[in-house]
Amino acid sequence: MNARTDAHASDSTRERLIEAISVDGPIAAGDLAERFHLTGAAIRRHLSQLHAEGIIEEKEAPNRPRGRGRPRKEFVLAAKAPDTDANSRECESLALLAMRELERAGGHEALVTLAKARTSEWEAEFERRYERENARGEVPPSKRVRLVIDLLKELGYAASLRPVTVTVGPPGKGGASTRTLTTVQMCQGRCPVQDIAAKHPELCEVETAALSRMLGVPVQRLSTRAAGAHVCTTHLTPAMSAAIAESMAEGELASDVTTDLLTEGRKP
Repeated sequence: MNARTDAHASDSTRERLIEAISVDGPIAAGDLAERFHLTGAAIRRHLSQLHAEGIIEEKEAPNRPRGRGRPRKEFVLAAKAPDTDANSRECESLALLAMRELERAGGHEALVTLAKARTSEWEAEFERRYERENARGEVPPSKRVRLVIDLLKELGYAASLRPVTVTVGPPGKGGASTRTLTTVQMCQGRCPVQDIAAKHPELCEVETAALSRMLGVPVQRLSTRAAGAHVCTTHLTPAMSAAIAESMAEGELASDVTTDLLTEGRKP
């Protein structure tokens, strides 16, 4: 390969790594190397560059026994994105100015109205897609959540589903038994309005309500990138979680929708 081809291949690998980390993070270097068929040296080089540019962050893996050697490191998309180009910064500044003036003129309710106008377009598009699927037959929870995930991806949110297993019950007390419960969380590894939402949390609150309506079940927002987390996490109800977990086990949800993370008592 010539220098131009090498540079193109490197850029392509870089973009794929960023996408994988945004969706599946926290994720270890070894897992990324295996997924993209990279050598240890190559994956370290890419990750070091992304880390130096402020695009990703290192996290020590939780709930892992400390053995000999250095702790296992995992990578997530940086909670605070690096400075973007001048045009993007100017657009963001203008949006913040517009929202400040809107709040000054109409108060908090004016901001909520704006946030609802934004998500109403999402819901209208979701309804169109849902009706098309419904015309073909019953829409199970797995298909419904797939419609939401696909829509969020198109909007730039790097959305995915993450199964999380938790142990329920007090272990080792009076012979009481414990059981393992699998729940499902919706994760958004990117947020196109992260810095604006950090100053105007109404955007996140209205977005959560819109997700609940599109999914057709109550949801609980556990964390947001706007508040400093590395991923926006939304907890789905036990009934929907059970239906989706079953679809995952049967392979009805593709790997681009679900992550392969199944952890014991772990929170993203």
